[in-house]
Amino acid sequence: MKEYNASDLNKLAMEIILYAGDCRNFVNEAFIMAQEDKDFEIIKDLLEQARLKITSAHKLQTNVIQSTILNEKQEMTMLFIHAQDTLMTINSELFISENVLRLFYKRGVHSHIKFEK
Repeated sequence: MKEYNASDLNKLAMEIILYAGDCRNFVNEAFIMAQEDKDFEIIKDLLEQARLKITSAHKLQTNVIQSTILNEKQEMTMLFIHAQDTLMTINSELFISENVLRLFYKRGVHSHIKFEK
């Protein structure tokens, strides 16, 4: 297994944060499209792109976690811990958003909601 130094961890942390941020941007765009009463296929595509981004972030995190299983002396950095928090928060946002948007479109609720600008 690979041993990561602080510099490696911080680089990976930034990648994780960027992927998670991209995921959040796709989720936000999906909500904007819903507010504009766009076809659900557009929203579904945005959510799929968001899912790809969060999956990429999760894979990076998993690689580090797997390396620490056999290496009890693996150091951690505050930035990497922050990246993990960010990843899990945005992953939860994506999960909730996917379900809310699917429910709204399935029930036809979206066409009856008027949003103030």
